[in-house]
Amino acid sequence: MKFIHVTDLAYPHIGGVEYVVMKYSSMQTKEGHRAIVITSKLPGTRKNESIEKVRYIRLPKSGMITKTPFIIKKEKPSLVHTHSYLSAVSLSFLWKVHRKIPILRHIHDVYIGKLEEYTGWEGSKLYEKLEKYLISLDYTGYITPSNYTKKRLIEIGLDKDRIHVVHPGVDLHKFGKSDGTYARKKHKIPENKKIIGFVGRLSTGKGPQFLIEAAKDLDAYIILIGPNPDPKTSGIVGIENELREMAKKYNIEKRVIFAGKVKDWELPLYYDSFDIFCLPSLSEGFGMSIAEALASGKPVVSLRTTAIPEIVKHGYNGLLAEPKNIKDLRKKLEALLTDDSLYNRLSKNTRKSVEQFSWENSYKTLMRVYSKYL
Repeated sequence: MKFIHVTDLAYPHIGGVEYVVMKYSSMQTKEGHRAIVITSKLPGTRKNESIEKVRYIRLPKSGMITKTPFIIKKEKPSLVHTHSYLSAVSLSFLWKVHRKIPILRHIHDVYIGKLEEYTGWEGSKLYEKLEKYLISLDYTGYITPSNYTKKRLIEIGLDKDRIHVVHPGVDLHKFGKSDGTYARKKHKIPENKKIIGFVGRLSTGKGPQFLIEAAKDLDAYIILIGPNPDPKTSGIVGIENELREMAKKYNIEKRVIFAGKVKDWELPLYYDSFDIFCLPSLSEGFGMSIAEALASGKPVVSLRTTAIPEIVKHGYNGLLAEPKNIKDLRKKLEALLTDDSLYNRLSKNTRKSVEQFSWENSYKTLMRVYSKYL
């Protein structure tokens, strides 16, 4: 069969959605299907190329709106799996007038009510109205990464019987394999000092500012891994300069390490080097980096919000603080840094708590959803 994925951003751009698209499309080709990714063209990328037998078609942003339906009609796929907002209206219209091709809409998170704080955009209330309209568009069916996101879609008014939860996967074989010394050696961190790790965009929505504020007086190093997003590309405002100013203000510049965007092979080595993983994110449709940290055997401190409690079970594989409560976040971090008994108890449960989220299980679930509409 032939499947088309439509996404506003794709590899080599880094992000959770981009990785999901790359994994599903490459797994489909390995199973003998044909997979095409239609995405926007970023500087330095080719208009057409093949990566792991997946064909990439890159269009100008205007082309995502106008050309995508024509490419789909020409290619005649068995099914379209769209993650795109740029193409949302045109693909919904295509579904209405050309019902032979099922089009599944994958909504990775819902930002209504929190968009300005999450992205750093000013005046984002207008975008929230647009988001609600775009989410409400009619499609064959819908895919969400968590039960939380499904609940949000039902609240907006989508048909619950057409919404399918497909948790993303984790490359379990990549994590927990090293001796955990990589980051210490690279950044010259003393062996007797513990490391709190963070992986995500350096933006308000991911909460690195909360981590620095909460951990400023704790006896630990902080490693921040992730890019400073460019609003021109991602629509999200980066806050790296503000974070550096915070570290300077609290006189902890030597303990806050900005590792930036690391190589794929380095990321598991960093996870293995962390003692604790902390992602105080305001919103997660799933929480890919949280699942990767748990796969590395690291207890997680995060916030009791959105889909995060579906992965982090308080008192079992991590601790959950109340959203934006710096004192509570500090308390949870300090508990794991100082209470060895608690740390060891939670660590024992980390890996097994995410074994269900393998990419193999995720792919099987996805293809079962596909089969309902093929």
